[in-house]
Amino acid sequence: MRRLLALVTAVVVTLSLAAAPAAAGAYLRVRETRVLSPGGTTKIEVAADSSVDITKVRAVVRPYSGGTAEPLTVDDFELVEGTAVNGVWRTRSAVAVEQGRWWVDVELSNADVTTVFRQRATIDNGLDTLITDFDVTPRIVDVEHPEVAFGGRLMSRGADGALAPVEGATLRLNGAAGPAPSAVTGADGRVQGTGDVVTTADAQLTYGGGFLYRPAKSAEIPIAKVRLQTRLSLAMPARLIVGDQVTVTGRLERRDRAGVWAPLAGKQLSLSFNATKSGDWSVVGRPVTGADGGYTAKVTVTEPGAWSVTFANEPQTLPDDYYGYLMSSAYTTNRPVAYRTSVTGFNAAPEPVGRGNMVTGSGRVMNRLADGRWVGAYANATAQLQFSTDRKKWSTKAAVGVNGDGTFRFEGRADRDGYWRAVVPRGDYAEPSVGGTDYVDVRYRTKILDFNAAPEPVRKGGTVTVMGALYRETDRWKPYGSKTIAFYFLPKGSSKWTYMGSQKADKYGRFRKGFKATKDGTWRAYTSATSSYIKTYRDDYVDVR
Repeated sequence: MRRLLALVTAVVVTLSLAAAPAAAGAYLRVRETRVLSPGGTTKIEVAADSSVDITKVRAVVRPYSGGTAEPLTVDDFELVEGTAVNGVWRTRSAVAVEQGRWWVDVELSNADVTTVFRQRATIDNGLDTLITDFDVTPRIVDVEHPEVAFGGRLMSRGADGALAPVEGATLRLNGAAGPAPSAVTGADGRVQGTGDVVTTADAQLTYGGGFLYRPAKSAEIPIAKVRLQTRLSLAMPARLIVGDQVTVTGRLERRDRAGVWAPLAGKQLSLSFNATKSGDWSVVGRPVTGADGGYTAKVTVTEPGAWSVTFANEPQTLPDDYYGYLMSSAYTTNRPVAYRTSVTGFNAAPEPVGRGNMVTGSGRVMNRLADGRWVGAYANATAQLQFSTDRKKWSTKAAVGVNGDGTFRFEGRADRDGYWRAVVPRGDYAEPSVGGTDYVDVRYRTKILDFNAAPEPVRKGGTVTVMGALYRETDRWKPYGSKTIAFYFLPKGSSKWTYMGSQKADKYGRFRKGFKATKDGTWRAYTSATSSYIKTYRDDYVDVR
C-alpha cells in the first residue's frame, strides 16, 4: 500500500549538456527538472532547450539503489511554456509511486538525437529516520590507544509518528581515521562497532539513506586526543678529548594516561652541537631509539661547546604519529675539552752550570686539533720543569702557564749533574705529554774576589796592575791556588778582546800582574772551566790619560 508523506520534497536542479550530436551543431539540454508536489503523487516539470525542435520528453522514475520496485515510464508531457526549441514541459497527470525514494531520469529527443539525463530530480516518498542512543567510548584517546567503540540505534517514523527499528541499514562513524568505520543494524535497529580516532574531532553516527528511508545524523560527541608527555636523557663521557670519537647515549620514554612511564621505541631524535665560540646549533646526528627506548650516537669531539638531543621538535617533517607526543629535550652545559699535547724544542741551559745556579728550560707546547693539525697550545695549558739523575725518578723543579702561542720558559736550581725535561701534566684542558731530555753537567762554582785594575786613572805609558784572588766552592768557599789566570784587554769602542798574557795564582789563589797602559779600556781576569769547576771572570775599566 502506498503511503503519502506531508513533507516538502527537495528539488534537484541540474544543468547538463547533451551527448555528442548526430549532426554538427545539434544539441539537447535539460536546464531544470522539478517535482511539483511532495509525497508519492506529483506532476513532473522539465525545462529544456535544443538546437532544433524537441519532439519528445519522457521521464523514467526508478527506485534508489537497493530498491526492488519496477521503474515507471512517464510519456504524457506537454509544452506549457515557451517553444519547442526552448520551453517547459509538464506531465498532464500526476505520477503515483510506492513508498520509497525515486530517481527521475529525463529523456529528450529531437530530429537528430535522443539523450538520457540521469538523476535529474528525486520523488521522495520515503520514511523519516533518526539515530538514537548514540555513544562513543572512551572520549579521550591518544596516539597509542586511538580505538573507540561506538553504538547507536536507527529508527524510522511512520505516517502516524510511531517509531520502528530499521534492520540491515549501514551506519558510519564520521570523525574517525581513514574510511569511516561502519556497522549494520540488527533486528532491533542497533549497531556496535569500533574505529580509530587520530585527532580531536566531533564524532557523529550517520545513515546515508536507502530506497525506503531518508538519511539521518546523530548528535555529535566530542572526542579529545591528548598528546603523551615524553622525557629524554643524554649522557657523554666525563672527559672529552679533541679528535676522539665518543658515544652519546640516552633514553626516550613516554608517560601514558595512567601516569606510567615506559620506553618509546623506533623514534628518530635530533642530536645537535653548539660550539662555544660560534653560538650556533647544528645537527650532528639523527639516532633512532631501540626497543628499550635507548639510543646511541657516535660523534667526534672538535671543540668546547654544549650538546642537546630533542624529540618531536619538528613533527611536520616526521610521520604523523609524532604529533601524538609532546616534545622533549635534554641538554649539557658548555663542556670543556682537552687537547692531546706535545712538547717541542726543549732546551736546558747553560751547559755546564754552576752548582746552585739556575737552569733555564724553554720550549713550546703544541695542541693536536680534530683534523690532525698541530698548533701552539692555548694559554690555559701548564708546563713543568723536571729533573732526574737516572731518567727514572723525576722531581718537579718549576711550573708555569704557557704563553698564548704555547711557548714557555722557567728556571730550576741545579745541584747535581742530571737530566732535565719539560712535561705537560694532565689538566682540565690538556692531556699529559713528555718532552725530550737534556743532560746538564753541574760543576763547582768559582769566583774572583778583591779584583782590581789600578791605578785609575793611569798615565799613558804607565803600568796597570791587574790583581785579585781566585776562590772555589766545594763544601765551602776557599782559595783556589795554582790555577792559571788569563788576562784580556778590550779597547774602548771595540768588540774584540785581546789576549795579554797569563799567570799562575799562588797557593792562596792570589794573582798580580802589570801591563803597559796605552788606551782606555776594560781589563779582564779569566779562568777556564775544568771537569770539576766552571769558568769565571771579572772586569774593570781603566781610564788612560
